[in-house]
Amino acid sequence: MRFLNIIRHAKAENDYSKNDFERELAERGQEDSKFLDSFLFRYSFKKHKILCSTSIRTLQTYQNLKFSLNEKSRIIFTDDLYLANVRTIYELIIKESKSYMITIIGHNPGLSDILSFFTGKYDIPDLKTSSVAQIIFNDTKKINEGDGTLKFLIQSKNNEIISLS
Repeated sequence: MRFLNIIRHAKAENDYSKNDFERELAERGQEDSKFLDSFLFRYSFKKHKILCSTSIRTLQTYQNLKFSLNEKSRIIFTDDLYLANVRTIYELIIKESKSYMITIIGHNPGLSDILSFFTGKYDIPDLKTSSVAQIIFNDTKKINEGDGTLKFLIQSKNNEIISLS
């Protein structure tokens, strides 16, 4: 693997009467993820592997981003990403590491933790909703703690792209 894109789902509704897994995107989350899609389109993602949590809010985030992520990409929807920890996320990524690029769409704290793990930088801000981080690995055979370099970390909020790194 050469590139890893880490995407935290967009802002979810605050309806805590629903099961957390079933919470949908809030109106702001819908808008932010669609704006993020237009930003990511500039990167012209080639066909690649996408791993996506099966929660409603991550599925909706993916639907809003699928144009920029390349609709021909192979997507794997997995329950294992729902509130996954670093070890689980790492194992899922390593299993698919023959892919040139992997995009993962999921939840905190696991996504923020895997970002810190791969970059070896533990002072990186936590991923906010509608955030994307891209990590580059110089040696495609070395995908361990500290082996990646953060290329960018951005957030889409209120029709603006905010750099977080």
